[in-house]
Amino acid sequence: MCVSGLFFTISCKKRPEPQEVALEFMHAIQESNFERAKEYATKESQQVILLYSIFDGKRNENEREKIKNAKLEVVDHAEEGDKATVTILNSSAKQQETLQLVKESGNWKISLTLESILPTYVAPPGIDMKSMAPGAVTDSSSMLPDSIPVQ
Repeated sequence: MCVSGLFFTISCKKRPEPQEVALEFMHAIQESNFERAKEYATKESQQVILLYSIFDGKRNENEREKIKNAKLEVVDHAEEGDKATVTILNSSAKQQETLQLVKESGNWKISLTLESILPTYVAPPGIDMKSMAPGAVTDSSSMLPDSIPVQ
């Protein structure tokens, strides 16, 4: 009987909703825990998180504290098939950020592009961000601005 009860509990485990994934991702970013953030993101988003971590490393302590202390609240969400959007209000920046999610292997994952964290970024000619291998960014100062907007 115990074995069947355990099987039932495991088989009925609920997969996180898009809003839950978005909040967990944003909390990981707040804590500068980029390895945990990667768990909530698509495979294609890994390089964007790597670049964001470079920005985070350049923040001063005041900026980092402001980010850590921000309250995050889901203010809107929509789901359509294998795609979803979640809008989060960030209390410190007093602005909303809409995250795109897609289903990957049946689980909701954040889908990031470089433009989503750097709206004004234009890749230099010949740079293909999708084909960059981890660790390939050797001099971020030539590609990226000094700071990233707090969202």
